[in-house]
Order: sequence, then structure tokens, then C-alpha cells
Amino acid sequence: MCGGGPKGPSEEDKKKADERHEENLALQKEQMEEQKKQFEISRADNQARYDEQRRQAQAAPPPPPEETAGVAAPALDSKRFAKGGGKKQYINTPTPTKSSSHDAKSLYIPT
Repeated sequence: MCGGGPKGPSEEDKKKADERHEENLALQKEQMEEQKKQFEISRADNQARYDEQRRQAQAAPPPPPEETAGVAAPALDSKRFAKGGGKKQYINTPTPTKSSSHDAKSLYIPT
């Protein structure tokens, strides 16, 4: 009883495996080149941003305000609040509106 032993891959299988291997290597090389290109773009962008920030940090401070500038005006005019606090000017009148759940339902678009 003479066993032939396990049969190895055929020549055709070896060729297909080699072709797949070559295709995978070519794909990896292409991907690495694209990654390198993206890295260079990102690096150049970061360098430009760094240079701009450094220029801004080293720039001279803005000039001080003029002596004639005085003080800042108040944000609200105190005359508005002289009679009765002026609240009537800012009260919202209630207006009938639809409920938000109705608005959400009306926006539903079935697929």
C-alpha cells in the first residue's frame, strides 16, 4: 500500500494565487501613495495655519483707545423704564398656534 500522500496545489492554483497576490500588492501600493498624498496636503495645511497663528501672536497689539473716547454708553436706555418699568413694551401677546406634535406629524413623509 503505497500512499501518494497529500497532493499539493496545482500549477493553475499557484498562478491564480500569485496573480491575486500581485493585485493585492498593487492595491496596497496605490493606497499607500494616496495616504501619503493626503498626509502631505494635511501637513501643508497645518503648516500654513501654524504660520498664520504665529504671525498673529507676534503682531503688535492694537492701539489703545483715544482719550476722547469716554466711557461706553449703557446697553439699555434708562428712560424706557421711568414709567411703570416699561414691561408692557416687551410682553408677547399670546397667539394661537398648533402643537409641536402636530407639526412633527405633518412633516412625516412615508418612504
